Amino acid sequence: MSRLTIGNVCSHFVDCVNRTAPESPGGGYYAVGTPAMRGNTISMSEVRELNFETFQRWTRRLVPEEGDLLVAREAPVGPVVRVPAGDVWAAGQRTTHLRANSELINPRYFYYLLISPIVQRRLLSRAMGSTVEHLRVGDVRDFVLPTLPNRASQDAIAEVLGALDDKIAANERLSSGAQSLLQEHFAMLGLDRFADTGPFLTVNDLFEVNPRTSRKVTGQSPYLGMKDLPDTSMTVSSWSTREAKSGARFVNGDVLLARITPCLENGKAGYVDFLENAEIGIGSTEFIVVRARDPLLSVVPFFLTKSERFRDFAIRHMQGTSGRQRLAASDVAGYQLAEVEDERLNRFGELSISLLERVRTAVAESQGLAHTRDELLPLLMSGKITVKDAENVVSDAV
Repeated sequence: MSRLTIGNVCSHFVDCVNRTAPESPGGGYYAVGTPAMRGNTISMSEVRELNFETFQRWTRRLVPEEGDLLVAREAPVGPVVRVPAGDVWAAGQRTTHLRANSELINPRYFYYLLISPIVQRRLLSRAMGSTVEHLRVGDVRDFVLPTLPNRASQDAIAEVLGALDDKIAANERLSSGAQSLLQEHFAMLGLDRFADTGPFLTVNDLFEVNPRTSRKVTGQSPYLGMKDLPDTSMTVSSWSTREAKSGARFVNGDVLLARITPCLENGKAGYVDFLENAEIGIGSTEFIVVRARDPLLSVVPFFLTKSERFRDFAIRHMQGTSGRQRLAASDVAGYQLAEVEDERLNRFGELSISLLERVRTAVAESQGLAHTRDELLPLLMSGKITVKDAENVVSDAV
C-alpha cells in the first residue's frame, strides 16, 4: 500500500481549542490536555473537569467518540490516548483530535502504529522550539506514516495487541470493583465521623505516622517518586530503583500520602504491597507514611485518606507559601476518629486482606501483559515477527 499521511487516513482531523478550559468541579465532563496523557493513558488527576456548557463549547467542532485518538503536540510531544466510552471527553489544550477513516485503516491499528517506537522517534525529531519542543498542527496532519500493511494484517495486529490491552482493562475493572466495595464497607464502619458525644480516638491510637525504620538501608533500593503514587487506584503499579539516600522509608502494608499541594488535593495516596519479603522502600520526601499498629488493619489508612471529611481536614491544615503548602504529619496523627468495636474493625480487615490478594494478582498479571505488549509492538510493526508468532505468545499470556 502507498505511503499516506496522518491526515490522509483520518475522516476527521480537528485541533483543540487553544486556551485553557475553565474548571467546574463536579461538572461530570473532562478536558484531556497533554499533562493528562503521559504513558499513553488518561490520568484522571490531571484532566480538567468541565460543566456541560463548557463541554459544548470545547467540542463544537467534533465530539470525541470511543476509540478516537488524542495526540499531544506539546509538553510533552508524542503521547497518544484512545478516548474511552462515554460522551464526556473533550480535547484539551495542545492536543489534536483524530478519527480514523475505518475504510482506510483499522482504528485500533492506527493507535498502535502511532505509539510504536519508530513513529514516536520520528514525531519527536520533527518537534521544534527553542524553549519548549512542540509540533504544529500541520506537522501532525502531514506526518508521513510508515508503509501500511494490507487490511487483513492490520486487523490481525490490532486483534493480537488489543487482546492484551483488553485483559489489562478487565484487571483494572476487577481492581476498581474491589476498591469500591472496600470503600463502601469502610464508610459503613463509621470510623471517620465526628464523635461529638464521645468517645473518640485519634489516628495515632491506631496507626503510626512516619514510623522510624531501625534497619539501615544501603545500596540500590525500590524507589517511589511522586509521579508513581496513584491518583485514584489503591495499589502502586510502577516504581524504579536508586541509591538509598534521603526520603521516606516504607515497608509492605504501609500507606503513603502526598502532603504537598497540589498532589494532596489531587488524591495521591497508595497502599504498599510490591516489595520483596523484608525489603525497605524509599520515596519522596513529600510523603507521609502511615503504618497500622495491627497488621490486620493495614489498608484502613488508605480509605481514610479518600474520605471527604479527612480530605477537607487535610486541605484546611496545609501551611506554607502559596503553591508550596504542606500538611504536617503531626496534624494527621492528631486527627479524630470515632471509636468502633474491635470485632467490626477486624471483619473489615479480614475482608480487605482477601480482596487485596485478588487485586495484587491482577496488578502483577497486568504488568506482565503490558511488558509483553511493549515487546511485541515494535516487532509486529517492523515485520520482524509474524502475527502467528505473536498470537502464540499472547495465547500463553492471556
